[in-house]
Amino acid sequence: MSGPMKRKLLRRSDGQMSSGVTLLEMLIVIAILAIVAGIAYPSFQRLALNNYLKTATRDLASDIAGLKERSLAEYRIHRLTIDVNNNNYTMEECTNTGAVCNGWNQIGQKALASVSNDLIFTAATNTTTLRFEPRGTLNPADIGTIVLGNGLNSTGQITLNITGRSRVQFNLQ
Repeated sequence: MSGPMKRKLLRRSDGQMSSGVTLLEMLIVIAILAIVAGIAYPSFQRLALNNYLKTATRDLASDIAGLKERSLAEYRIHRLTIDVNNNNYTMEECTNTGAVCNGWNQIGQKALASVSNDLIFTAATNTTTLRFEPRGTLNPADIGTIVLGNGLNSTGQITLNITGRSRVQFNLQ
């Protein structure tokens, strides 16, 4: 842009030249934004950690429901084994159909660390191994509760009943 054209853009309606934004005004705005971001960061971090917990809990509940459906569809025993110490779980299917199992094939394994390194199994009452019978029901000995937790002491709880249905509840801190 040439000089006269530039002056025309900066000229106010009363004919005086506009001075624009000063460096001091810009620094004040940046300082205010930095303060607001500093105050908001812990809340966003807490939100993110709790969302990771929700995701992992719902993924596990979904995998449990998927094994139930596969048991019904294939008339085959399926099981989910939870390794509380290593914070992962393994999904397996029986090598043969029917009510008696002669061996297992692994069909999947998931680690809680794949969602977040902050997640752990905090409890697994009667549920370190879930065995779904060919009719889709859960072995009565496996009925119980699985609890996942994070560093904020928030928990996600999966409660299982004999029909293989699960109920998910959260206690977020």
